[in-house]
Amino acid sequence: MSAKLIAAAMAKAKEGVIFSPKDGAVCPWCGAVRIPVTSSPKWDGGIKIRYHKCKEHGCLLAQMGQGVKSIQGE
Repeated sequence: MSAKLIAAAMAKAKEGVIFSPKDGAVCPWCGAVRIPVTSSPKWDGGIKIRYHKCKEHGCLLAQMGQGVKSIQGE
């Protein structure tokens, strides 16, 4: 596995995704929907940030145990 591929996956995870009340968070690497929430701090100024971990076996982020940030507005 190349260092560039790993760096790209890490950047996508840190960049974050939009949280949808309907679909949850989508893994930015493999596209899995409703990836499980691992942490959900309280709303802060109209913004809700959650942290997720993809569980798809073939997903690079899942293999690395890398969390994904999601953001939801009011």
